[in-house]
Amino acid sequence: MSNSCLRCQADNKRDVMGRQDCVVVWGECNHSFHHCCMSLWVKQNNRCPLCQQEWSIQRMGK
Repeated sequence: MSNSCLRCQADNKRDVMGRQDCVVVWGECNHSFHHCCMSLWVKQNNRCPLCQQEWSIQRMGK
């Protein structure tokens, strides 16, 4: 599993307020994204941006 976000392609990212690194979340589909990237995405579409499986967080980490 990769520790980089598949949406923005970065390894590290500041959260929306610019305060700290945004943690990586893995979906049930095993695709990984920054939590701050996905929190914006799921407001419009509750599906994985890559495989379109319904988004459900499997685990969170750095």
